[in-house]
Amino acid sequence: MNETLPAAPPTEIAGHPSEGVPERHRRGRLAGWFRRRGSTPQPDAPAVETAPAPVAPEVRDTPQPVSQTSVARRTAVVLAILLAAVIAVAFRGSWTSQSDAARAAHFDPTGAFLYPFAPDGLIVLALVGAVVLRHKFGPRLYCLVVVVLFTITSYVINHLHGMGTFIMVGEGESAVLVKELDGRVVGLIAGQLVGSIAFGSHILMHVFRHLFPEALDGAVRAIATAASPPATVPDTPDRPVEGVPADPEAEREERKAWAAITVRMLLDNGIKPRRKQLADQYGISERQVSYVIADVERERETEAGEESPADPAGQLAERPMPRPLAAAGSVNGHVPGGES
Repeated sequence: MNETLPAAPPTEIAGHPSEGVPERHRRGRLAGWFRRRGSTPQPDAPAVETAPAPVAPEVRDTPQPVSQTSVARRTAVVLAILLAAVIAVAFRGSWTSQSDAARAAHFDPTGAFLYPFAPDGLIVLALVGAVVLRHKFGPRLYCLVVVVLFTITSYVINHLHGMGTFIMVGEGESAVLVKELDGRVVGLIAGQLVGSIAFGSHILMHVFRHLFPEALDGAVRAIATAASPPATVPDTPDRPVEGVPADPEAEREERKAWAAITVRMLLDNGIKPRRKQLADQYGISERQVSYVIADVERERETEAGEESPADPAGQLAERPMPRPLAAAGSVNGHVPGGES
């Protein structure tokens, strides 16, 4: 049966809505043209400048809000300046008392002038050290004890100065004390100076060790570094294949062996090995380090006991054995087939 199939729809139809945005009607195009024509300024017409909107006086004069952070910073700066001024005034007042006390204790003029820097300056520096060492209980407590101690001594000097203990008659080297100083007062003046050297040096070492923790471990760290295993080990048949995890027990024994070498080197140089440092250096426990130290000390004692006093160099062991006597079949030393 012959059936006629309907014709396929055309692929492109002009003006079809499926092609996109439909074309506007002629009326719409004319209306849009007139609107654009009316809104475009004419060439001869001057451009109109729009004036800024007026601002109300109450809005213009209102101050901008200030953040709490800026207020806190300004307050902190003002407070710091006032505290610095108070400290400077107190230091200046104590300066006279300390300087007169040093002059009364027969310090030269230059030494008497610089003397207040020792006790009063150490108070300030010890406070700074306590702030730097705030996370270490022992050094921080040490700094605070120094602050309290020198505050008391400075108060005693200022009290004696107020009582007229250091009044001198005359000027320069010819000045003499009205009343001779008590030995305890002289000891206090000298103790402030020597104590400033001792306590100040100790605080300096604490601060230096806190800021540079590896600087004072030179001897132990240098020996441990020299005895550490090399960074790159040449390939050997016994070396494990890359990608295969090494035996933990073998690795631990290797670390203990290197730790034993370090302990022996430390003992040979007269340095007492420290378990914690060696444990951190070689990645083993402190208990294993104790076993390593005990083994090395036992080996050293054994080696020392094997050295005989009569033959310290082992010369008898290297001496050749004597020739054997004549054979059993010899007669009067005559060996058959040999010479008598």
